Amino acid sequence: MKLSMRKSIAAVSAAALVAAGVLVSVPAANAAAPTCTTDKANLETCTGKLANGAGYVFKMPANFKGTMFFWEHGFRSTYPVPGVATVPTGVEEITPASQSTGKDITKEMMLAGYGAAAYDGTVQGLRGWNNTYRVEMLKEVIDTAMAKYGTKIQKKVVYGSSQAGTILTPFIEKYPTYADAVGILAGNTPSPADSVQSACDIFYILSVFADPTIKGCTAFGTKGVPGFQAAVGELLKVVALLKAWQINSGVPGLEYPAALKGSPIPQRSALLLTGLLSGVPTKSAHMDGISTSALVPEHSINATVAILENMGEAVATGVLAGQSMSEITGPGFYDNTKTNWAALLDEADSGRYNLGLSGDEGIAAMLGVLSMAPRVAGDAAAIAKFKALDKSSFTSTKPTILISNEADRLVFPGNSSRYVDRKREVYEKALASWEKTRTGKKPIWNTLALYAMTPETYTKFTATGAPDLTAAPAVSGVGHQAFTTKQMKAWVDMLAVAAKSGKVPTNAYVQYIAEKVPYLNGDIDYRPADLKYDFGY
Repeated sequence: MKLSMRKSIAAVSAAALVAAGVLVSVPAANAAAPTCTTDKANLETCTGKLANGAGYVFKMPANFKGTMFFWEHGFRSTYPVPGVATVPTGVEEITPASQSTGKDITKEMMLAGYGAAAYDGTVQGLRGWNNTYRVEMLKEVIDTAMAKYGTKIQKKVVYGSSQAGTILTPFIEKYPTYADAVGILAGNTPSPADSVQSACDIFYILSVFADPTIKGCTAFGTKGVPGFQAAVGELLKVVALLKAWQINSGVPGLEYPAALKGSPIPQRSALLLTGLLSGVPTKSAHMDGISTSALVPEHSINATVAILENMGEAVATGVLAGQSMSEITGPGFYDNTKTNWAALLDEADSGRYNLGLSGDEGIAAMLGVLSMAPRVAGDAAAIAKFKALDKSSFTSTKPTILISNEADRLVFPGNSSRYVDRKREVYEKALASWEKTRTGKKPIWNTLALYAMTPETYTKFTATGAPDLTAAPAVSGVGHQAFTTKQMKAWVDMLAVAAKSGKVPTNAYVQYIAEKVPYLNGDIDYRPADLKYDFGY
């Protein structure tokens, strides 16, 4: 089969906007009062600067009904990526937006009578994993809005995407009176170590099976531009592999390690194994994991192409977010000395994708050499800091609604189920304690995870039977922060209802909305594949 990796390589380049920055202290001061203008539709737009110079924007419609939404954006770059994009110079997102279409829902929110606020999460020009600073910056934005609008704002919603998941969670625990509801869209669940460990595994596994020069996460830790350049260098090695597989479809036999050179195992089997061990989704923008053709004769081959299409963005996140985190932890945060590679391969997956993995013998051979390969020993202090990043207690009782794509290739959907598990554990302990005394207010379950699903089949093939990666992508359920307008608006509306009632929507209400919003899953008990690691606290 002949593959096209243009979309996947573009995803690598786009994700390369994530970079680390050396953080500096933020002056203890208050934001300046905003400057406001009103258009012909009586929509007020206010702009201003926070104490550290970061910009913010307020949007207040004439029909404001009392609920203000405060948006927390995801990753931004400290350093430019030549030929790809420039560093953000201000507020880029005001409301939730689809990265696939570029369309936000500002208009829809204004028509509904919601107020909107957003800010640029930069600390004196530096971005990266600056979550601790952004917790305080969000508080400052809310304080500024309340000083401006006062009691006109009756309810507050803090919501955001991607990196914001690890900002909003500790924020609402530190400042519980600052919001009446919390929304996390395609967001990372604290600690990000659970996810980044898998991204680092991708590098390590590829170094065993494809390119021994790959250092991956062991190359991270140097601060500033030199560290960023070293990280990008590791990314480019993987990009080179993806381009090679684009051309040869991963059909050639393995060249590495020496024990498998000359075996009948093709490189694409190692690619598939890498994806399954790290949790890369087996559905992608163009591959549904099911459809077959003359050149894609079996569903596991479809899934292999999906992993090929997805891996660029997954790896880019591991490189650049990992480098960013390493500036906080120091070098040596990645350690796989205790990793059981065989245990990371789900038994059902080993059967479902058996053909693509070259059968039981191929699986045993690849896992065997992987288990015997030299391991990476990290630094104990760095590992401890890594696992404690964005430490959260999950004790907030505010209604919290998450939404994720079924096949998010960047922030895997298992982040949502991990969040629910963390909250469930706290809730059940509180309920058990209450039942012993029956005093005080009975705890309620106040967390809801929503999922946007893919169509059952959507892969398109060319006349030769090759998958057409230039065709229109799936209409739902794939990509990162890529939702339909109806899905995003439904999520926002649920947050508004939750802010007023103090409770997440009921099962019946979710099912009712799901019937009106295409591909929104109405099953509140749906659970995606779990993350591969759970370091706990």
